[in-house]
Amino acid sequence: MAVRSPLALTRRTLLAALSGALAATSVRAREPTPTKQGRSLVLLETYVAGTAYYEACRVCGDLRPGDALVLRREPDNAYDDLAIEVFTAAGPKLGYVPRADNEPFARLMDAGRSVTAEVVDVSPERYYRIRIRLTLHEA
Repeated sequence: MAVRSPLALTRRTLLAALSGALAATSVRAREPTPTKQGRSLVLLETYVAGTAYYEACRVCGDLRPGDALVLRREPDNAYDDLAIEVFTAAGPKLGYVPRADNEPFARLMDAGRSVTAEVVDVSPERYYRIRIRLTLHEA
């Protein structure tokens, strides 16, 4: 496994602490948003990695801010056992949650927690750069 940068370690540590705080206490950095399913907390905005290798170029024009995306763990990935695939709601694969960001979300998903993603912005002129927001949901 590749060595991660100090910035990624700091972000990972912060996100792990946030997820632990949600599970153990009622103290939060900001009040979560109530939803029909319970409470939710936006944890990170990042981008979809690997868009040049999947179907992002074909579907990028159809994506809009707020569109729900599907996250799927891929523990058998040959390059990253914490990999999280990103798909559109209709099915095409866009890429992955970046390796530098995926560990806390993979751990949460493996523990049965609900993590969702939605489109924040799409920049087709920048190699199909798709910014996403990852949110943790509590029942």
